[in-house]
Amino acid sequence: MESVDIHRADDDNFRLEYKPTQEAGVAHSGKEVDPSKETTSSQRSQDPPSLQGVQLIVLLSCLFLGNFTIRFDSSCIGTLLVIITDHFDALQDIGWYQTTYLLTLCSPILIMGRLYTFYFMKTLYVLSLTIFVAGSILTAASPTSTAFILGRAVSGLGAAGINSGMYIIIAHTVPLKIQPIIFGMCGAVECAALAFGPLISGSIAHADNWRINFWTIVGLGSAVALGVSGSVGHLRQNADDKQPSVTQRLKRLDWYGLATELPMTICLILSLQWAGTAYAWSNWRIILLLTVTGVLAILFFVVEHIGGSNSMISLPILRQRNVAFSCVVGFCNFAALWIFANYIPIYFQVVRGANTLHSALMYLPTTLSMSICALASGPFTSTIGYFNPALLFGSALSVTGAALMATFETHTPAARWIAYQIIYGIGVGMAFQPPFIALQTVLEKPLVPAALVLLNFVQMLGGIIFLSISQNVFLDKLTNNLTQNIPNFNPAIAKQNGATGLKGLVPVEYQPQVILAYNSAIMDVFYIALGLVSVGLLAALGLEWRSIKKDDKKKE
Repeated sequence: MESVDIHRADDDNFRLEYKPTQEAGVAHSGKEVDPSKETTSSQRSQDPPSLQGVQLIVLLSCLFLGNFTIRFDSSCIGTLLVIITDHFDALQDIGWYQTTYLLTLCSPILIMGRLYTFYFMKTLYVLSLTIFVAGSILTAASPTSTAFILGRAVSGLGAAGINSGMYIIIAHTVPLKIQPIIFGMCGAVECAALAFGPLISGSIAHADNWRINFWTIVGLGSAVALGVSGSVGHLRQNADDKQPSVTQRLKRLDWYGLATELPMTICLILSLQWAGTAYAWSNWRIILLLTVTGVLAILFFVVEHIGGSNSMISLPILRQRNVAFSCVVGFCNFAALWIFANYIPIYFQVVRGANTLHSALMYLPTTLSMSICALASGPFTSTIGYFNPALLFGSALSVTGAALMATFETHTPAARWIAYQIIYGIGVGMAFQPPFIALQTVLEKPLVPAALVLLNFVQMLGGIIFLSISQNVFLDKLTNNLTQNIPNFNPAIAKQNGATGLKGLVPVEYQPQVILAYNSAIMDVFYIALGLVSVGLLAALGLEWRSIKKDDKKKE
């Protein structure tokens, strides 16, 4: 079990040590320590950075490039799906190309937090990069559709470690007062990948070969691995030279939690990916998967409660307001972002008649404003010393922008759809990094990795859950609209054909009704996103006001 010792190393800096004690949650004094209780300013994650100067700059640059690489990998696949399925003549596998990646990306995220807690962080991060690159090589060289799917699975596993490691390493090496700037830069990098990934991959694929995209990813991932390996020494949570043996580390892994969380996540993702598309919601397969998910979820929380300090999730930290509300904010905002990222391009392509390239360009007001404001919110938060203003302002703008975009019509003027996207993009960008800062203001440093990974996990889960819900709402609304307005329309046609291809399957005189049906269905999906960001705003109001400069003032 663990506790935290804090020693003054000099007049200005504290040294934090993470040492074993006799019982979970028991300090050296023998008194119970509840991690959900407010910690003192010196106990929070305010450690001085273990790296400085050029070394820190090189490390952060590599982390940003690694983040861009995995985001580019996930964003480009949507553009390449049609080309890849045509190449392999495997239209039946199209759903597995993304589902497999999501399964291996989400399932191991929570255990990654535990691994990063007591293993060398650099070693685990480079290992994750190696796995990701290996998966990308298999994807790029895949001779069959099955090999391509296997490559996506391996890439997702590596991406889980890369994504989790970035946040944990930043929290470990960067002072809290400037973390808003760094996390803002992370958000800008993600937005840049989201904005330019489809454009870059589409251009490469049409000019030459789709495999070049994945060979490019191999090169980027390899460069990051070499950069991290050569720029820094070992990064670890423990300040003490004594490290637990491999056997001790294996014992401290949450094996029971892992045995329930992995199948729980897999069953949930499979049920949401299949329901309403491959199978009806009433199909026994979907019912069975959802039932198993519910049972495993109950077992998981029981196991985590019993596991104490060895658990993947320290349940007492969820009683801390800033942790709980940060997770709600992250869940809602990320879910809404995934919805808009998928359905705004559909609106432009089907309702407005834009091609793939033009729809990506028409979505730039959202992604560019997100990138700029994610960068700007960091210095803003660091200057005023509180994360709440950026989060509240951003959440309010997100609600406003989402509400305005839910009014899109078939002939909405360009000035309006550009302005509405910018308003939403500013809001999302401003609200990106505050949740990552909020939970660190109330937790001891050894608890931060698990909390950051938990936030990352609920963000991903929110996107997966509500993207699936949105897909079912969209298809149901679309088929109902088409059935009511087009005589003798077969609802199965809407699910069996692509969005743009459906217009060519109905008589010319009914094509305006098809466009109206699509617009109405997309707006219903936008209402879901509006509800999510509204809940996110309410959760943002529940966060405590904690200064990230408090320690610096005390030291002065």
